[in-house]
Amino acid sequence: MASGSSLPPKTRGQTVSILGGVVQDVCTIMDRLPDDGETVVASAFSMAPGGKGSNSAVAVHRLTRPNPKNRQPPANKAEEHPTDHEEDVHVRMVGAVGADKFGPALKKNLEDCGLNVDGVRVVEGQQTAVANILIEADTKANRIMQYPGVNHSFQASDFMTAESLGGGVMPDLMICQLELHREAIEQAIETAGNQGIDVLLNPSPAYYLMPEIYLQITHLVMNESEAILLSEIEPDDIENQTGWTKVADSFHALGVKNVVITLGAKGAYYSTEGASGNVEAEKNCSVMDTSGAGDAKPQHGLLNTLAV
Repeated sequence: MASGSSLPPKTRGQTVSILGGVVQDVCTIMDRLPDDGETVVASAFSMAPGGKGSNSAVAVHRLTRPNPKNRQPPANKAEEHPTDHEEDVHVRMVGAVGADKFGPALKKNLEDCGLNVDGVRVVEGQQTAVANILIEADTKANRIMQYPGVNHSFQASDFMTAESLGGGVMPDLMICQLELHREAIEQAIETAGNQGIDVLLNPSPAYYLMPEIYLQITHLVMNESEAILLSEIEPDDIENQTGWTKVADSFHALGVKNVVITLGAKGAYYSTEGASGNVEAEKNCSVMDTSGAGDAKPQHGLLNTLAV
């Protein structure tokens, strides 16, 4: 903990903050992706709330609460109160939207999903981030082009205190991606580490981070391409579990405690201080669209993290 620092008051229970992008997704579905200079007629089009940060925040909120479909209606008014689990886990989004036709609606959607949005600022004169997503109808493969917009308005100076990481409240766990400026994310991680706050980093979109930042990361969750890029290990050296062990060990050497590498249909590889191995992918499921899958994946281990 940083010397001379004073910790802000905590809320009852545990607080999880998600520091990341709030994005308007524009999705187009087609039989196949167009070649260079080619026009392809699409079969469907939709717009929906998105962003790695927003997707993660909604996933955390849902994973820490019973499915509403399985709830029994209260017998009387006296029983209409949050469950103990809901009171124990508070989920707060920290991000930004533009004061345009997308921004306020996206913030309202997060609030309607049950998240605290005190840390989501609406910025005049800047545009909300937008992601154009192209999806192949049969394979569900996607290509994403994202305009960061107001997401890049954050500076390192915005994350100098513990409460700035939780929208006014010191979190127990901070989850972040790399949708904001590198300097802002690195400062947020450094501040969290100095204040004893656990950090879960999903390094997407992947880019180089200062090596000393990894010392402050508790959980590092990434896909294959991100792991290869950030570890700088040649893809030809990764053919089996031994290869992924080498990748995980490179991050452990930098100070990361827990490493998870998602492998798509092949499941995931994990490495902690006391154990490592592979987890098979779920086989009894139907893939509708892989957009956002990587954003939600890191949250599957969240309940165990909060229980520690």
